[in-house]
Amino acid sequence: MDRSRRDVLKMTAAAAAAVPAALLIGCGKTEEAAAATGKCLICFKCGQVKGSELCCKEGAEKCSKCGLHKGSPGCCRLKGAKADVCLCTYCGEIKGSDKCCKPDAMKCDKCGLNKMSPGCCRIKKEDKPAM
Repeated sequence: MDRSRRDVLKMTAAAAAAVPAALLIGCGKTEEAAAATGKCLICFKCGQVKGSELCCKEGAEKCSKCGLHKGSPGCCRLKGAKADVCLCTYCGEIKGSDKCCKPDAMKCDKCGLNKMSPGCCRIKKEDKPAM
């Protein structure tokens, strides 16, 4: 069966559109942002989940140590970040960091992610470890 590239692209786009937003990784109250990206992005400017109603909110209380929004997922965890970061849905750490998917890390009793990671109790845990 010989298919044109255009037909294959149409089928791929249709299949991607059929995936329910509930299956994509969500971060707290930002299902729209998670559905749009399929990832949990943390804003490097404020430390909140990118695209949430709290992201870069004017007048938010700032942390005296790191300068990001106090109590945000990135507070004191994104020191020196120059771009938005993606959290690993298998361990909760910043994806690709030296802490990401360490087998000996302590796990949180509530969410199963690495204890005290930026994603701990904030993102949905995936079943398989990151590659």
